[in-house]
Amino acid sequence: MAFDVCSVWVGATTDTTARVRARLVAATASTLLVADNEAMTGPVSLGPTAPGTDNVITWDVTGLDPDTRYWCLVDDGALNTSFKSTFRTHPGATGERLSYVFGAAGDAGLTGDGDEGTVTSGVSNGVVFDTMKAQSLDEEWAWFSHLGDLHYKNIATNTPASFRSAYFETMNYGAVISSAARQGQFMRSVASTYVWDDHDFGPNDSDRTSASKPAAQQVYREWVPHYTLPDAAGIYQSWQVGRVLYIASDVRSFRDPNSTAISPSKTMLGTAQKAWMETLLSTSTASALVWQSPSRWVGGTDTWANFPYERDEMVQLFGDTGWLDRMVFMTADMHANSICTGPNNPVGRFPMYMFASLDSGAWSTGTEYDIGSVSGRRQYGTMRVQDDGHTIALTGTCYHDGTVQFAHTAYIQADATVIALDYAAGHISPPLEPTDDDQKLRNAVTAKRQDGGEATFVKTEGSLNTSDPETDPDGVGVYDESVTVNVATDDQLPGHAGWRVHLGTVNDPRYPLVHLDLAANPGLADDVTALALGDRMTIANPPSWLPPETIELIAEGGTEYIGLYDWNVELNASPGKPWTVAQLPADVASAGPDGPNRLDTSGSELVTAVDADDTEFIVHTPPDGTTPRIHWVNSTGLTAVLPTHFPFDVRLAGETVRVTACSPVVWDSFTRTTASGWGTASSGQAWTTTGGSASDYSTSGTTGVHSLGTVNVSRHSVTTAPSPDLDMTVDISSSVLAAGASQFTHLIARYLDGNNMYAARLGFTTTATLQLVIQKRVGGTQTDLVTVTAPGKHVAATFYTLRFQLEGTALRAKAWKRGGQEPEGWQATTTDTSLTSAGSLGTRSILGSGNTNPLPVTVTYDNLQLLTPQRMTVTRSVNTVVKAQAAGTALSLAQPSPVAL
Repeated sequence: MAFDVCSVWVGATTDTTARVRARLVAATASTLLVADNEAMTGPVSLGPTAPGTDNVITWDVTGLDPDTRYWCLVDDGALNTSFKSTFRTHPGATGERLSYVFGAAGDAGLTGDGDEGTVTSGVSNGVVFDTMKAQSLDEEWAWFSHLGDLHYKNIATNTPASFRSAYFETMNYGAVISSAARQGQFMRSVASTYVWDDHDFGPNDSDRTSASKPAAQQVYREWVPHYTLPDAAGIYQSWQVGRVLYIASDVRSFRDPNSTAISPSKTMLGTAQKAWMETLLSTSTASALVWQSPSRWVGGTDTWANFPYERDEMVQLFGDTGWLDRMVFMTADMHANSICTGPNNPVGRFPMYMFASLDSGAWSTGTEYDIGSVSGRRQYGTMRVQDDGHTIALTGTCYHDGTVQFAHTAYIQADATVIALDYAAGHISPPLEPTDDDQKLRNAVTAKRQDGGEATFVKTEGSLNTSDPETDPDGVGVYDESVTVNVATDDQLPGHAGWRVHLGTVNDPRYPLVHLDLAANPGLADDVTALALGDRMTIANPPSWLPPETIELIAEGGTEYIGLYDWNVELNASPGKPWTVAQLPADVASAGPDGPNRLDTSGSELVTAVDADDTEFIVHTPPDGTTPRIHWVNSTGLTAVLPTHFPFDVRLAGETVRVTACSPVVWDSFTRTTASGWGTASSGQAWTTTGGSASDYSTSGTTGVHSLGTVNVSRHSVTTAPSPDLDMTVDISSSVLAAGASQFTHLIARYLDGNNMYAARLGFTTTATLQLVIQKRVGGTQTDLVTVTAPGKHVAATFYTLRFQLEGTALRAKAWKRGGQEPEGWQATTTDTSLTSAGSLGTRSILGSGNTNPLPVTVTYDNLQLLTPQRMTVTRSVNTVVKAQAAGTALSLAQPSPVAL
C-alpha cells in the first residue's frame, strides 16, 4: 500500500552514516531509498527489510558523504512521498576542527496556560515546529537534540502499547495517520537525538520505581534511532562531532525518588551510568563537552538540587578528568528559555543553557540565569559551534517564534592545531633568524573601560606589582600602551592590563617570517593550508647558531606564492611561549618536569659560580623590597617538604637543568641525642660551640639545648653560612620566667667570632615582655640598632618563633608564638654596613647581669632552618647547552605557568 507509513525518524548520524526508523501500519517488508537530491534521482536502495516489533523497520545507512544533505523515502510497495524525510551528515570526521549549528529544546504537550488549541491528549501540534522546520533548513542544522518530555502522556503502567501509541500520536498528532502533523513534519526535516524526562518516561516526577519503566525501555529501543546504548537498563548515550563530545544522560531509569532522604548514596544516575561517564571522560580526546541532562542542575524540587552529594560528585568527576572548564550544560524541564554564564552557577561554575518550552505553559524562571530567563510556549534554542583551533566557541541562542531573545557564547580553550616543523629535515627555507627589536615590547599598559575606570600595570625591574609608569620597567625604559576593553566591571581591568604586559615582555626571540617550500615538502601541505590565525607552530632542530630548544610560534598570517614549479608560503609569526599558561595536572605524578603546572618564584639567583659539570647549586631567593619571595619547594627539610613534586626543570643563562632534590642549605630538627656539643645538623654541617663549658651544650632527641649555669656568659652554637644574605627561623623557649634581669636568646649571622656578628635578639624580660632587638657586635662593642616590643607575653617552656633576614645592608626581624599566625610585616628593620662577609650562622644565649633565676636556666632551640639559600641537586644540560654559570645568574622555572586572562 502506498500510504502504509505513519512515521519516519532519522537519528544516530555521523559524517558517513545514519539510522532510519519507519513505522508501518502493516507488517510489510519495505525498501529505503536514499538520495542526495530532493527529486530522488539516482537513489541507493536498502532492503527490502522486514519490520520488527510494532511494525518498525530499521535501516543503518552507510557510505554517505560528510556535510551533505540527503533525502529518504520508504517504498512499501509504492513510494510514500508524503513521508519523505531529509537530514544532514556531520560536517566532518571525529577529531577534525568542525563548525556547525544544531537545535535543541524540550517540553511539548502540556495543556493549560496558553495552549492555543495545539495540545491534545498530551501531544502537541504547535506552530513552533513549523518555525523550527524552516529555521533548521535555512541554517542547515546538523541535528536537533530533544531534551525530554517529548509528550505528556504520564504513563504509569507497564504497558508497551501505551508507549507505542504515544510515539505514534506525537508524530501524527492523534491516532490517525497525518503527514500534515507539524511535529512529525519537523522530525522528518532534521536528524535528532532524544532522551526522556519524567512525563515521557512515566508519571510526573517519575523515577526508577515507576511501573512504566520496563515498557518505556522496550519501546524506546523499538522506535527511537539512538546512538549505542551502553546499558540494557538505561538510554544514556554519547556521540562526538568534530572536537566536541556530547553526553546525553538518562535521569529517570536509575533515579531514587526525590523524597528519599538526602545522603551520599542517593543517586540520580546510578552506579553504572556514572562509571561509564568516568571511563568516557577519562579516555576521550575531545576538546569540549556538551552535557545534556533533562533534569535541571540548580533550583527546583525535581532537579539535581535533590541530589546534592551526587551533584558534588559530578563536579569532582568533571574536575578530576579535566573537563570542568571545558564544558557547558544543556537542559529543558522548566518551560523557560534561560542562560547562565557560569560564574552565576553556584555548583561547578560552568555555563548553563535551558531551551524550553516547545509547547508547554509558562511555569517558572530562575534567578541563577544572569543572561535571561523567560517562561512560555513556542520557545527553543540553537547551539552554534565555531572551532577556530585554539578556541571552540559555543554560542547558545534562545528564540521565541523565530525571534532571538538573548544569547551567550562560552569560549572553550582547546588545543590549537600544531604544525610540527623540522629545520634539519628541510621543512624551513633560509633565512630563519630572530629579529632583535622592540616592536612588540609593552611593559606599561593602561586598560580602560568605556564610560568606566582604568587600571595600569607596569612590569618594573625587580617588581611585578607596581602601577607607577615613571619607574624604569625592566631596565629598558617605558614602552607604554593604553587600550579600551569591553568588560563588565572595573574589577576586571587589572587582569587585562597585566595580561597585555605579559604578552609584551616575553623573553623569547621573535621570528616575524618563516619560509616554507611546500613543493619540496608536499607532506606539509594539508597542515599548512589548514592553518588558522592563532594556531601554533613548532620548529625542531633549529640551526646551530640558534638556541637548541624547539621554537614555538603563533601564526599571525601569511602569504602563499604558487607558480608553475613553485609553491612557497611565508608565515608571519609571533612567540608562542606566552600563550602557554597554567594547566592543573590530574595529579602530582602526571605533572611532569616541564609542564605549565608549577608556580615560579619571582626571582632567584646562584649564590656561587658552578662549572659545567657541577650537580649542586646554592640558590638564593632574595626579597622583593621588604617582602619575602616564596622560596623553592623542598624535597627534604622542615617546611614545604613535597618530595613527590620532583623533578622539575629550571633555566639559567640559556641552560635548562632538571632539579631532582632541593633543601635548605642549613636545617636542623635536632632528632639526635648528644652531650657536650650539638653534633651534626640534619643538613650535614657540624656545629661549633663556644662559651661556658662543653657540658652546657646538648641535644635531647627533639631540641638543641643551652644550659646557662652562669650569668653574663654567652653560649654560641654556629655553623658555616652559605652566603652573607640569609633568611632563617628558629623556635626558642626558656625553662623559667625571668627574675632579676632578662634572659636573652639570639639568631646570629655574619658571625666571625664572639666579638663580631649581627643578631636578632628575643629577650624575655622580668615583666614577661617579649623584647625584639637587632644588634651588632663589632670589635667587641655591642650596639642595639633597633628595639621593639613583640606582641604577646613570655610563658615558661613555651616556644616562640624568631625570624631574621639579612639582605645586603638591610636587617629585618620578627617574632611570634609558635603555631600562631606569622606577622605580615617585619617588626624590626634597620640598615648597617659594618659586616659583609658570610661567616657563620647559629644561636646565642645569655643571662643578663643581675638575673636571679636559680641556675641553670635552660634555653632550647628547635626547627632551625634557612628559608633561603637552598641547595638544589640537578641534572645538567637538559637542553644540550653545556656551560659554566657565574654567581648571581638569574634562575627560574623553564616552563612557568602564568594565569590566563
